Amino acid sequence: MYSLTPFAIRRWAATLLLSGSLLPALAQSGHDQELFETQKRLTVGVTKFAEARTALKAFIGRRAVWVQKQEETPDQLTAEFALPTPALGSLDSLTAGLGYVLENNLNAQNLTSRLQELSAEEEVTAAQLARVEKELQAGRLSEVDRQRLEAELERQSSSLSRLRQRQQTIKSHAGQAYVTLRLYDEVSFPTGNRKVSFVNMPGVEYSYLRLDNPKPGLTSRAYQGYAIKYMFTRGKSYFNLGVYKPLVKGEEPDFVNELFVINFGQDFYPRNFGRGRRKFLNLYTSYQLGGFILNRNAEESNEFIPNLNLGLGLELIKTRHILLDTKASYFVPLYEHSRDLRGILGQASFNFVF
Repeated sequence: MYSLTPFAIRRWAATLLLSGSLLPALAQSGHDQELFETQKRLTVGVTKFAEARTALKAFIGRRAVWVQKQEETPDQLTAEFALPTPALGSLDSLTAGLGYVLENNLNAQNLTSRLQELSAEEEVTAAQLARVEKELQAGRLSEVDRQRLEAELERQSSSLSRLRQRQQTIKSHAGQAYVTLRLYDEVSFPTGNRKVSFVNMPGVEYSYLRLDNPKPGLTSRAYQGYAIKYMFTRGKSYFNLGVYKPLVKGEEPDFVNELFVINFGQDFYPRNFGRGRRKFLNLYTSYQLGGFILNRNAEESNEFIPNLNLGLGLELIKTRHILLDTKASYFVPLYEHSRDLRGILGQASFNFVF
């Protein structure tokens, strides 16, 4: 009958220690996220960081099955934790209400085939282990052969323990999701962590310009017209190109009968009014910078005049595919006779994803 040497006993003890204490920790490490059927990554920027951090920590403490990592700095919170899969909807609702969700990725996989592979590996390893044990118990062995078999016995035992622990871990994670969450303060990270999201949203715009000081024989009381508005970021940044015509036409040679307008514009969402995340009634401020060609009745009386508009707007309807908004701004031509053409400009536009 074969009896283990002190050398073999020490190796068996090390193997049992590994399988009994270290493997559960390894199975729950970030490197073993593949042992979960569902994996989720969330990155959220907020303006009220302290309140958002408190809300998320309370959620993790209340709903997480276990927490792998939770690290805090004055302007960041990073956490990795396991969550019951049905609770992912609550997590999405919470983060959407806290700030701007920059990343929300969900990956799902079926681990049935992986369990079958591990089970097959377990059978092969168990058979190899039984073979080594049988060889150690059979007859007289040289010291070299005994040490070789003892080393192989240790390897096979460790491998078998890992395979069984891995299967157990996968089964224990059934119905759970591994979540990697990053929360940061938008004020502390104004540019480096904020992604510019480009879009392709052409549209049309109606404009109505009412002048402060119309001059009889030179300008109409008001001008109206249409423009093409092309929005290229969700920010929102855009170009518009259009023509304004007078409501009341004049026959004088110096009468302004057309404004051909081209502008670059940007809109900005206030931090305390939802930052444009609602589907209805999003408030924003705006500016437009560009110019217009002023055409008079006299064929050769054309001028290019730069202009700046500062305004306040309201998005009436906003979805992933359409945008309907309105704005009011002050139209300011940047030239010496600006008093003749400045006034209140109202605009309404419709854009859609192309």
